[in-house]
Amino acid sequence: MCFGTVPDADLVRCFEISLVLYAEHSFNASTFTARVVTSTRSDLYSAVTAAIGALKGPLHGGANEAVMHMLDEIGDPGRAAEWLDAALAAKRRIMGFGHRVYRHGDSRVPFMQAALDRLVARAADPEASRLATLHAALRQAVLTRKGIHPNLDYPAGLAYHLMGFDTPTFTPIFVMSRITGWTAHITEQLAHNALIRPLASYAGPGQRAVPATAG
Repeated sequence: MCFGTVPDADLVRCFEISLVLYAEHSFNASTFTARVVTSTRSDLYSAVTAAIGALKGPLHGGANEAVMHMLDEIGDPGRAAEWLDAALAAKRRIMGFGHRVYRHGDSRVPFMQAALDRLVARAADPEASRLATLHAALRQAVLTRKGIHPNLDYPAGLAYHLMGFDTPTFTPIFVMSRITGWTAHITEQLAHNALIRPLASYAGPGQRAVPATAG
């Protein structure tokens, strides 16, 4: 459907692995959004639409696309460390690395990286080899300089590129997979529903006097 040809089994398997790994991931921002909307007794479509809005943000769902933009910007594998140093000096965010939950490596990455490695071997062309070398060089540079491991978006971004998908479709693919998890959470919320209403703790300045007005 995507490319007008029947894909081979290796490509299909890699794609399926990515969908399984993206399908559900606990109370991330978009899933929490879906459950909050559902808790108001709004409908499924509104909950999923709200979740898509949360996932659209580059700190959540746009990272796999940003990985390819980053690799394109670096270009030469030999420039990976130099580029990283300049990016860190400019306080740029290095996309595809780090996670709010996993401090010692994303447990999903080894499965996606193995699938990516099979795609690179299958491609057997200089461009795929260059990208894989660059991908590995940047991963090592980030680990050496910052001690930060990649998250799922890092291998998934390059994998989708090697499958032939255009970069702007990476996040919609993520959404296509994550709808499975959102729907499961929405169903669970409906089964045991209570309005989600977190409390807020005021952290502003103390009591201030209101100046008297003339007259």
